[in-house]
Amino acid sequence: MTTSSDELNMTGIRMVLVEFLHLFALAGFAIAQPLYDLLGQNPEFFVSHKAGPEFIISMVFVLSMGMALGLVLLELAAWSVGERVRNSLHVVFVFGLAFLTVLPPVQRLVDGSDLLIVGLALLIGFLFSVLYVRWQAVRLFLTVLSPVVVAFPLWFLLFTPVGRLVMPDAIEVKAPIAIDNPIPIVLVVLDEFNITALLDAERRIDPVRFPNFAALAAQSYWFPNAVATYVETATAVSAILTGRQPRAGARLNPTATDHPQNLFTMLGDRYALNVVESVTRLCPHKLCKEEDAVAGSSLRYKSFFADLAVIFLHIIAPPQLGKQLPPLHAQWAGFGEELLKKGILGQNEGSILHLDLAAGGDNSRESQITSFLSQIKETPSPVLHFLHVILPHTKYEYLVSGHQYFNKERFIPVGWIDGPGWGGRWIGKESLILTAYHQYLQQIGYVDQFLGKLRGSLETADLFDKALLIVTADHGVSFQRGLSMREVQKGNESDILKVPMFVKLPGQREGSVRERLVSGIDVLPTIADLLGVKIPREIDGVSMLDNKNPPRDEIDFLGVGKIKSQDLNGFPRLKWQVDHFGEHTALDRLVPKGPASNLIGQELGDLDIGHSSSLKYINEKPHQLDQVNPESRYLPALFSGQIIGTSRRNIPIAISLNDRIWATTQASLWDGNRNYFSVLLPPSAFQSGENKARVFLIGDHDAELTPIPLAMQGALDEQTMIRLHHEASGQLRLVFSGEREILVDVGEKHLTGNLDRVILSGESFVVEGWAADLEKKQPAEEVFIFADEKLTASAEVGISRQDVVEAHQQKALLHSGFRIKVPVKVLNSYPSDIKLIVVSLSNRAWEFPFSPQQKHFIRSTFEKENFSQ
Repeated sequence: MTTSSDELNMTGIRMVLVEFLHLFALAGFAIAQPLYDLLGQNPEFFVSHKAGPEFIISMVFVLSMGMALGLVLLELAAWSVGERVRNSLHVVFVFGLAFLTVLPPVQRLVDGSDLLIVGLALLIGFLFSVLYVRWQAVRLFLTVLSPVVVAFPLWFLLFTPVGRLVMPDAIEVKAPIAIDNPIPIVLVVLDEFNITALLDAERRIDPVRFPNFAALAAQSYWFPNAVATYVETATAVSAILTGRQPRAGARLNPTATDHPQNLFTMLGDRYALNVVESVTRLCPHKLCKEEDAVAGSSLRYKSFFADLAVIFLHIIAPPQLGKQLPPLHAQWAGFGEELLKKGILGQNEGSILHLDLAAGGDNSRESQITSFLSQIKETPSPVLHFLHVILPHTKYEYLVSGHQYFNKERFIPVGWIDGPGWGGRWIGKESLILTAYHQYLQQIGYVDQFLGKLRGSLETADLFDKALLIVTADHGVSFQRGLSMREVQKGNESDILKVPMFVKLPGQREGSVRERLVSGIDVLPTIADLLGVKIPREIDGVSMLDNKNPPRDEIDFLGVGKIKSQDLNGFPRLKWQVDHFGEHTALDRLVPKGPASNLIGQELGDLDIGHSSSLKYINEKPHQLDQVNPESRYLPALFSGQIIGTSRRNIPIAISLNDRIWATTQASLWDGNRNYFSVLLPPSAFQSGENKARVFLIGDHDAELTPIPLAMQGALDEQTMIRLHHEASGQLRLVFSGEREILVDVGEKHLTGNLDRVILSGESFVVEGWAADLEKKQPAEEVFIFADEKLTASAEVGISRQDVVEAHQQKALLHSGFRIKVPVKVLNSYPSDIKLIVVSLSNRAWEFPFSPQQKHFIRSTFEKENFSQ
């Protein structure tokens, strides 16, 4: 009997071990491998979290072993209830891991709704779990597959850039460098800074809007032709700190191991260091020990794994669900903050601020500034003060007053859509881009206030006159419709490549403008020049103060090529900025110039207000103005919503707060929302307590305002039915819910374009082309597809088409491209009549006929669908 019992126990142990191997294999494919694949190419995630070898190895253990072990322990606990319970729980785990494994590839293969993607993945996971239970071959396959999963962590640790973080090379100890002039040094590196934003119409720094930048320029050398080092933050900041230009094919981590010769290692033996790095770790641990004081805290582990969880959710989440997740941003940290605030990982609201510096969350920008300023003190020995802060970079959340207007929410600028490369592109209408740029100016105003505090701290410590102060940025940012936010393209070069560069020397009293071509790689040699230091190894930068040698006439920028001085002459977007935002206006009262901008600032009592409109609007946050405390950190300045109950487009509206007009804009199509609007109200518009906002329709005469009432909360858009009416005469007519009608083909002489192609992507037809009104010299407005006179899809025209510009010699036609998706299931069967109608801003309409080949493709697709069914 004893032998039999031992055999049963051994059988049970073997079964548990085998099933652990199954969970180990599935967890490896479902969770570990996708994360290893992404993070292996982005070591900045670990650098931003100050994650040393122990952090990374802990993560590897949790992903590769801990997940499976945790599930097995749960199964063993369930075994105490009964073997059937344990077996059922094991099958549930197999099903769940199989579902997570197939979810990402299903997304790539299926172009459909989130429900379709998740449903298909669930079905595959269910079928796999059934086969797992019924077929020994499937279980044997997982057993054999389990050793393969060991290769995932080995590849991650040995063959990706992360390996150099786990097994760093020893940093060579240099002999102390002779410093002839050990002056205090202050180096501030900002992030995503478009220098045009600072300027007035005369190309001077606007002293009213940005008084502290103007004061700095008045007492320093300003280099308006300063060029960024790279468009990716960690690489750009590393180049500033080393003086070495990024090189093609050289993938270096932003750490002291990969950049042993840098500003910190050069001065660390002679200087005290006050260093705040946001996405780099070029200051070695032995020199910046205080920065890692909380390295072993459980809070840092929680922050680390919260961010890891958000990254994994981004990997598996279907498209629409993914939009609801916290965005992954340049800091590679802090996006899991909401998980901690909500207590999902055991953290509560009260102690969240303590993780800011350790984790680098969005709130850490303010914490980093506060910490940096607090360390500026009068000391007997020279000090290097270095700050890299992710400002005025997104997320846009700060007002010049210091208030935050976003609270616990994800934010992508209105008018912008994510995409491959850096920064996606701007496709929204001008009114939305103006709002995003207004937010950007407010955030620069917040940076300007920091600059004032920095000067105050330096003066208090008796350092301002004695110190070398350099303020610069890693790269710029662009706000041009149809173009990328950060990827260098034709037309946005100056926006992204030009950066601020202010150099104030010790004792300098008067400033001057120096037009020479300089770069971030010149910062280190400029510091060395003033200190009288001989840099031990050749670098690419040169001192910006070198007047003996002729200035360079070009810079080689990785990914762009050689940039000459004349390539960056002037500020091409300055006129646009002045036209829409004026100049010499205080930021706390600044609003962009929208339609009927003469209304801004007027009291409602002085205007002609008509009866309520039949239109209504939906407010995204209907109660945000109920109780406002201007003394708190939060101010609900972003006011957004949607006009409903009409088919009209580009509706001009005015928005009042507390009986004064503070904004005018146009409601337009955005992110699937017809007649969407968003404005940023200035801080001076708010009062303590209840604030009352109203929306008005602007009439044909600017002074005529018609109130648009707020729709009941939860009201749906009474989306106007748009029909295609086929008259007996053969004339086509677009009918917009009785409000207006447009004869199709009336504009045939003027509307033109092309249906470039029709393809099948997943379960949707995708129609691509371009459309423009040549008489008005502008892109068309919207594209509709009707099947048997029923509207099946619509899309806004707004994709960049440089080929159209070149063909017609009209720059205004740049955004005339469109891409419209029609789910096959929406059509149900091959329609007897399918039409694509283009509508212009001038209410012209034209049918773009499908070619015989395109019609044949659509018909054959339906025939295949019907045959497969």
